[in-house]
Amino acid sequence: MKDVSMQPDQTESLPLVVCALIVSHNCAGALRRTVAALEASHGREQMEILAVDNGSTDGSQRLDADFPNINMLRLPHFCGLTKARNIGIRTAKAEFLLLLEAGVEVEPSTAMKLAERLQGQPEALAVCPTLVDGSGAPVSKMFRLPDAAQVSAHWRNPASLPAVTDPAQMEVHDGRAVLIRKQTIRGINFLDEKFGEHWGDVELAYQIKRAGKRIVMAPDIAARSTAAGDLWNPSTLGERAAFAADAANGAAVYLGKHYGFGASFGFRFGQVMSALGRTLTLQEFGYNSGLLTRLISGYKIDGSSQQL
Repeated sequence: MKDVSMQPDQTESLPLVVCALIVSHNCAGALRRTVAALEASHGREQMEILAVDNGSTDGSQRLDADFPNINMLRLPHFCGLTKARNIGIRTAKAEFLLLLEAGVEVEPSTAMKLAERLQGQPEALAVCPTLVDGSGAPVSKMFRLPDAAQVSAHWRNPASLPAVTDPAQMEVHDGRAVLIRKQTIRGINFLDEKFGEHWGDVELAYQIKRAGKRIVMAPDIAARSTAAGDLWNPSTLGERAAFAADAANGAAVYLGKHYGFGASFGFRFGQVMSALGRTLTLQEFGYNSGLLTRLISGYKIDGSSQQL
């Protein structure tokens, strides 16, 4: 790491070290807390804060009016996590990318310590801080890469995969906070946009393991994650159907890439048949018909349709 203890009149020439990249949608309060914590970071003059607004309508897309030193990218529609992150990654100027979920609040030393830790661990391609709740209890979620049966069982939400408690066994992080070199992302030709909102973090973890490297947890570097209550969640029938179809598509893509066409086709066929076979109320019919249409088309959330 380069020395950041320089005189104020020299700061303009300091190279950027870390880009804190937050993708957010309709969670103004959570995003504000994340940005405020980042602004208090040690070495702030060597950090860029890049917020990618994913088609918000709650005012969070105008947060740079209150934080003029951040860079805000405003996407016209909800483009899903993978595409939005790629847009941010291509814009970022720093060597290290700190990918954050809105609502994660770093300590002042977190960002630069994570960069130092990654530089000092050649076996690692990514490093995660330990997430804690308001009482200081650890809430980080750690997983092993799933097999085909686990993908099929947990397709709706990768974070429901069987967890591990030993950081040495971690192969997949839960995606809320991770630091990775920008060159690593470039080396895999950016994040795979066959994934929309779901399963992209698992695919990135797979590529890291495939390279013979690891994601490591830093037990002594912390960040708070207490904003689950004010993060946006799909609520309308159309939104819920879109997210479910996107999750199914992500699971099918992952299965196809790593377990073959048969595994992917069998999973897709099973989901379609399950949707066709349900006995439904009128409200459930609206959701199910939207889900079925999207399942058949291989729908993913990427902004190509303005409506979820």
